[in-house]
Amino acid sequence: MLQVLKRNPAFRRLWLAQVVTQAGDWLNRMAVLALIAHLGGADAVQTAGALFAGELALRLLPSALLLPLAGSMADRVSRKGTMIVADLLRALVVMGLLLIKRPEDLPLLYGLLFLQMALGPFYDAAHSATVPNLVRREDLHAAYGLTAVTWSTMLTLGALVGGLLLELTGASTVFIIDAGTYLVSAALLVSLRLPGPPSQSDRFQLGRVLMLGELREAWQHLREKRVSSGITAKWHWSVAGGYLVCLSLLGKELSDGSSMAAAGLSISLLYAARGLGTGVGPIIARALTGSTDRGLRVSTAAGFLVAGLGYSLVAMADGPYWIFFLVALAHTGGSTIWVGSTTLWQRGIDDRWRGRVQSSESLGLTLCFSAMGGLVGLAYDAGVSLSWILAVLSLLTVLSGIGWFVRAEREAGQSQDASPI
Repeated sequence: MLQVLKRNPAFRRLWLAQVVTQAGDWLNRMAVLALIAHLGGADAVQTAGALFAGELALRLLPSALLLPLAGSMADRVSRKGTMIVADLLRALVVMGLLLIKRPEDLPLLYGLLFLQMALGPFYDAAHSATVPNLVRREDLHAAYGLTAVTWSTMLTLGALVGGLLLELTGASTVFIIDAGTYLVSAALLVSLRLPGPPSQSDRFQLGRVLMLGELREAWQHLREKRVSSGITAKWHWSVAGGYLVCLSLLGKELSDGSSMAAAGLSISLLYAARGLGTGVGPIIARALTGSTDRGLRVSTAAGFLVAGLGYSLVAMADGPYWIFFLVALAHTGGSTIWVGSTTLWQRGIDDRWRGRVQSSESLGLTLCFSAMGGLVGLAYDAGVSLSWILAVLSLLTVLSGIGWFVRAEREAGQSQDASPI
């Protein structure tokens, strides 16, 4: 997988920018979750679910609101310039988190988090649309696999280091480091050579973007290419929004809410376990099923089963070590879903549609994730135990995976039937 970096030097620079900024992102998230657990109060058990669900929603919903515009921009303006501006503005916003000190500052924390996440869709749409321009077609699966492994590695390291930094120095140092990573990422991107935006047959119309007209056209393009199941896989994986809220709640329970550092360390270890799992999942899947379209469909479907199995066992686990291991196991499946489905649709569409298709996928993903996370938060605050919540989510994961695979196989059959003899 690392050979793709040697063969594609421009992609290597884009990847280095990803390494730096994602390391900071995960440091940031550990600090934010620890602040919420601490400032929310150890006695605020009745609202813990809502607090963590709100954090997840604010990380996701800005994408749902802005992805239609971000996708259209990624197909029409400089993708490199978009990524650099997004990095610089996010550095500025993150510095504002240094003002969060007291429980009454939580609304400000959520407001700054919204602004930081609102800039993310513009970076992400441009980044995802750029990858196929920097690697050969036969390297595309490896490139996306490496991107996923990098995300997982940065999650693992960022979570662990974030927990230690919270213990040793507090949240302020973490936020300063995160702002610095955005600046380093922007510096790496400045010298990156990219082709100009692809030519478009139609001009940009803001009204059509806001009414989701361009995303509807992107969906039609997917259906014509018969790869729409590639983006719906992540929509079926929306149960993960509930799992992420459960991880934060579980970390708070394991620490007994005794201090910000204790809560941060528990949550960090759980997220590190998640990162370990997501790192090895695509590697195992690629070795077992290969990179053919059929192999990607099989590995994606298997990812749902592994994720459901892992979290169903977390619901019954006794002791933190088993919990960490099973969380890692579950997320080997989650990352396999992510990489397999992304490769499926990226292979099959035209370059001029990549930004808008990416936005269509992420729009459905963020809405589904946010809704599931909110439901889990409400259920927990209503007195439903984490064990029962995880058991229900696990069942939904398995059923969603079966439903997705049936649809994907049907679509693949239609594609073969439509091929010229």
